[in-house]
Amino acid sequence: MKYVYVLVSSPNDLYYEQALMSVYSLRRHMKDADVVFLVDDTTAASFFGKRSELKSYAASVIPVSFDDTVNGVARSRILKTTIPDYIHDDFLYIDCDTVITGELSSVEKHTADIAGVLDGHVMLGDHVHKDYFLKRDKKLGFCGTEKNGFHVNSGVFFVKNTETSKQFFKLWHELWKYGYTVKKDHHDQSAFNEAWYRMRFGNAFLDGEWNCQLSHGGLAYLKDAKIIHYYSSEFGGKNYLPYYKLADASLLKRIKEAGTITDDIKTMIESPKFQFNKVHLVNDKRIVSIMQSPLLFTLADMKAHAPHVFKFFEAQAGGIRALAKKVKRLKR
Repeated sequence: MKYVYVLVSSPNDLYYEQALMSVYSLRRHMKDADVVFLVDDTTAASFFGKRSELKSYAASVIPVSFDDTVNGVARSRILKTTIPDYIHDDFLYIDCDTVITGELSSVEKHTADIAGVLDGHVMLGDHVHKDYFLKRDKKLGFCGTEKNGFHVNSGVFFVKNTETSKQFFKLWHELWKYGYTVKKDHHDQSAFNEAWYRMRFGNAFLDGEWNCQLSHGGLAYLKDAKIIHYYSSEFGGKNYLPYYKLADASLLKRIKEAGTITDDIKTMIESPKFQFNKVHLVNDKRIVSIMQSPLLFTLADMKAHAPHVFKFFEAQAGGIRALAKKVKRLKR
């Protein structure tokens, strides 16, 4: 049984620091775990100086050579969709933007060839990103997510070393390659779910605790979470509010500067389920239902860049709401 990370990183990003924090947290709970890092040749060549500590936590680092014309995103996706070419045992794949909160070996009890956690911890009909998933699938010519009625998150998944799982990866890789080269879409999760559908894996789910997606319904699983997934893609945006302290880019930059995980950050990792900043929860279902609406983002941009225009429309909306409430009272 192996625990596999895929890492493509340079000194100019924070992926190495995320991976270092994740594997450090894994080693706290599983000192003898067979942890494997699958990396590209450029990343492997950067493991010196302040980028050398990760090797001390890995049982092995497997470097894979690429042509210089292949960019970092493609390298990462190629490695991820071809893991069985290099790993010939059962394994648990773990994204780098994670924190391990407990012992993981019990995942071996799962009997499916491949098992993963529902994206957003909900079926498709209840997912806030439903339209986004279906729009992307349509662009790619896929139908798996809609046919299955769910979307599996490809950030954490368990794989048995079987012929069926190898067939899945071959199909996943071909579907991803088609999307990347023909449709110019670099994401791997749509192809993952299309392959899942075509292989008829059905409800081969892991419990939500194996991939606790904090910002996507994961709080219900936080108490028993084994892996916290904080979605590093979110904090790339200029408007991102760092709700989870261990996902804060400033913290990762401190690790980069030190070349190691400092003692205060290690203390935080010892209690990862309590590392939240003060944030406001949105608990109005009307607001939640439009959180991905272009109209909402347009209003937010308007407030930021044209505040006078925003105030005008806000006043008009306030007047309409007041009138509607008055009419409603008169009807009673």
